[in-house]
Formats: sequence, C-alpha cells, structure tokens
Amino acid sequence: MKSIFLSLSLLSLSFGQKPGDNQVREGADAFYNYEYERSIEILDKARKNFPGHPGVHVAWVAAQWRNDESKLSHEEVYTNFDKNLDSIELIYDSLLAKNPDDPEYLLYYGSTKGLKARIQLGQKKWIPTLISAYRGFRIIQKVSELDSTLIDAYLPIGVVEYYIGMSNVLLKAGAELFGLEASKEEGIRKMEIAAFQSPWAWTEAKSILSFIYQFIDIDVDRGLLLSKDLADRYPNNYDFKIHYAESLLQKGELQLAKRLLDELKNTFYDQRPRHQQRFSSYLDYIWGHYHYLNGNDNKALGFLEQSINLYYSDLDAILGEAYLLKGKILDRQGKRMEAVISYKKCLKLDNSTNAMSLARIYLDDPFEG
Repeated sequence: MKSIFLSLSLLSLSFGQKPGDNQVREGADAFYNYEYERSIEILDKARKNFPGHPGVHVAWVAAQWRNDESKLSHEEVYTNFDKNLDSIELIYDSLLAKNPDDPEYLLYYGSTKGLKARIQLGQKKWIPTLISAYRGFRIIQKVSELDSTLIDAYLPIGVVEYYIGMSNVLLKAGAELFGLEASKEEGIRKMEIAAFQSPWAWTEAKSILSFIYQFIDIDVDRGLLLSKDLADRYPNNYDFKIHYAESLLQKGELQLAKRLLDELKNTFYDQRPRHQQRFSSYLDYIWGHYHYLNGNDNKALGFLEQSINLYYSDLDAILGEAYLLKGKILDRQGKRMEAVISYKKCLKLDNSTNAMSLARIYLDDPFEG
C-alpha cells in the first residue's frame, strides 16, 4: 500500500452474493492471516469451479503475490507478479468479450491494469506508475458511472486521487495532462467509505488508511483504531501487529506497546525466512521508538542502527522514520553534524512521508525535544 500503498487496489471485490463468494472470501481471509498455502489451495479450486466469478482471479494473484513475498527475492516477486497479472488480464479480456458492459468485470479488469502500478511504485518509477494507475483508473471510473452502488470501487479511485494529490509538481502536471484532477482529502474520503461500507475492499482500505495515518497524513487516533481492528481480525498477520504496536507508541500507550512488542519478539522466529528479513528491521525500529519514548536514548540508538543496517524491504517508510529518529536523538545529545547526516539520509529516500517534512525542519533547526 505501500511505498505509499500496497496497490492500486489489491482486493476491490465488490459484488452481490454470487456462486463462489464464500470460497473467495475464505481464500482472501486466509492470505491476510498468513495462511498462504491454504489460501492458494482454496482459490485454485474456486478458479476451476467458478471461472466466471468477477473477483476470484484478482484474489488469486494477491495470494500468489503475498506467498512469493514471504520466500522470494524482490526481483523474483516482481517477475511473478507481472506474469500473473498478464495471465488474468487475458481472462478478463475473454470475459468482457462476452459481457462488454458488465460493471464487475470492468472493475477487476481496471484493477488488474492498475495493479501494474505497484511494481513501478516499489521501483520508484513515478511516471510509469502514473500511466499504469491512469489506465486502471479510467476503466474503474467508467464502472462508477455505470453502477454507483459498487462501493468497493471507491478504494481504487480514492487511492489514485490521493496519490495524485500528494505527488510532486512533475507528477501533478502529468496527471493534469491526462485530465485527472484530484486531492488527498477526496481520496481519503473515498477510502474511508470503502473501509467501513464496502463488502469486500474494507480490509485493504483499512490497511492503506492505517499506513497513511501513521506515516503520511498523521492522525494518531484514526491510525490506532484501524491498526487495532486489523490486528484483532487477523491475529497471525505479523505486519498488522507491527503497525498496531507503532500506533500504540504514537498514542503514548507504552505498557500496551511493550506487551505487544514482547509477543512479536517471541513469535519472530515462527515467521517465514523472507518475512524475518523484512520484519527484523521493522521490529528493531519499533523497539528503538519504544526506548526513545522511555528516555533511554543509547539503547534506542542501538536498535535504530540495527534497523537501518539490516533494512530489507522495498517499502522504505520505516527506514525514513529510523533515520529521522536517529537524527533527533543525536541532536538531543549535542552531536549536530551526525544528526545532519542522518536527516540528509532520510531526505534522500524522497518517499513523501511525514518524516521527509520533519527532516527538512530539523536540518535547518536542531531538534530540541
């Protein structure tokens, strides 16, 4: 969601009760709960038994993607993701040839095209990201015009509007050339509707909004509400728990955060190898944040150094937070030149998070908290 986001719309599954709905929902819940093999098995069967189901193919790609992320390199993940998207795009081409104005098939066809933006987003290819997102966005806009009751369509539309609204001048100019006028506020409004009113896209909508409220447009209370809901609903999802722990720290709930951090520490080696690589640096950052809030700057610095040195994920919001917090601690210790170096490394990430804004401030005026 998440160099800024996980996707244009990972699961914009928005349909009424149809044959295969229960199996697709079960498969989706399984991969969100880190039961990847079970999810893929369920969705493989659903694709065979219900090949005309609007959302089963997108759900299958999502499950394959998450499974690959847990065990393959970034390059292998992107290669498989692109190949799987190409395969289901052909399926939706076939379904639309028979049903050219079916709004649900159009929605997933648009989402499939838009999902290609996720690959480019992780690689920070901004203009190709915009082009891919635009292609999907235009199709999904047509869906919204055909059937305004498809609430799940609010998620991909909201994501694109928010992305354009937060982008740099070059990207905004490119968006205007495509005739896209959007704002962050309108994007968030649509994603909030999807999070609390959509029958299928609510999980991904809450995940994206939780990330936004934690790292981009800060809203501590909202971020805590959403991250807690996701962690409670999917207790095996280590990533959701990490974000919940960070929300607790942002809220100042140190005792609850410590309890959750201990749980994350105790279950760390139960995670898959690639997850361990990714979550090790995330967890180190959160421990660093915890010790910083408890006034133990030296211990915090140790964890932040580990987080930075071992950072593995292509999604670098937490890396930016680690550099920022390291700079703040060094400033507080009177080590101004070292703090400046850390702020500059933070800014070099250029990932549009709130950490970038704060790093620019502290680069000019030392942190004194």
